Amino acid sequence: MLRSLAASLILLLGSVVAFAQEHSRPNVTPTPRPTPLIRTTPAPASSPAPEGWVTFDSEPGHFSVLLPEIPTDKSEVVQSEHGPYTSHIFAVRGDKSVFLIGWVDYDPSFNFNPTLELEANRDNFLKGMQATLLTNQTLRLSGYQALEFTAETSDRVFRSRAYMVGRRPYLLVAGTPKASDDAANVNRFFNSLKFRQR
Repeated sequence: MLRSLAASLILLLGSVVAFAQEHSRPNVTPTPRPTPLIRTTPAPASSPAPEGWVTFDSEPGHFSVLLPEIPTDKSEVVQSEHGPYTSHIFAVRGDKSVFLIGWVDYDPSFNFNPTLELEANRDNFLKGMQATLLTNQTLRLSGYQALEFTAETSDRVFRSRAYMVGRRPYLLVAGTPKASDDAANVNRFFNSLKFRQR
C-alpha cells in the first residue's frame, strides 16, 4: 500500500543526497514556472529572514516558506498499482545547509492510512540516507497531523518534519554538516512554513 510513497521518497532522497554531497551550489537552471502559480518575493522587512532570503510561495503546493534563494524544482508523474501519483520537490543549498520541501499528490481512488504514511516518510528517509534516528515525536503543527524527527549520518545531521495536509503528505528536510552550526537558519526555515486552505 505504501509503494507509491516509497517511490516518491526515493526521488526525494536522491535529491537530498545529491545536494548534500555538493561542495558548492549546484549549477542548475531552475525549471521555468508560470508566474501565477509560483511566486518568490523578498522576505518582508518584519520577517526575521537575513539579507537575501526569499519567501517562496507555491500556489499548487498551497504553502509558503522562507529559503536562502529560489529553489530548483523537480516534479514527476509515476504510474503505480494504486493509480498515477505526482511527486513535487523543491530544494536549495544555503551557505551551510540544504533545505528541501516535497509533497505527493495521489490518485483520488488510492486510500491510505495517514499515520502510516507519516511513519513511512520517516522510515524511508532513514533507510535511504542510511541514517540513525536520534529523536522522534508525533504532534499537531498548525492544526495538521505531523511527525518531527532528527537523524544523523557520519557527516550530517538532518532535521525533518512530515505533515499530512488533507490527502497530501509533505516532507521538510534541513541537512547540516556536523561541524557546522546553522540552527538559526534551520529554525527560520521550519518556523516560516505556512499552509493555505485548498
